[in-house]
Amino acid sequence: MATDIAARGIDISELSHVFVYDIPFEPETYVHRIGRTGRAGASGKAIVFCDHEEMKYLKAILKLIKQDIPAVNTHPYHAEPSTRASS
Repeated sequence: MATDIAARGIDISELSHVFVYDIPFEPETYVHRIGRTGRAGASGKAIVFCDHEEMKYLKAILKLIKQDIPAVNTHPYHAEPSTRASS
């Protein structure tokens, strides 16, 4: 586990997975985060947790990387956004 600043200097050989628990505000930061895996021709996976309120950041990342990130909406903790009535 590392902060964005610390992660930029880390070089771990054979790192198979990177887990992103909070979508960064800047798409370039996402690229740096997932760049810790799949280095030097190796393969790796990035698992990203994204809340409904973070979708605008995810869309900016997709635009930057020009790739789709498959979403998993069938896990037991998936919930639709709340529709609270205004008071």
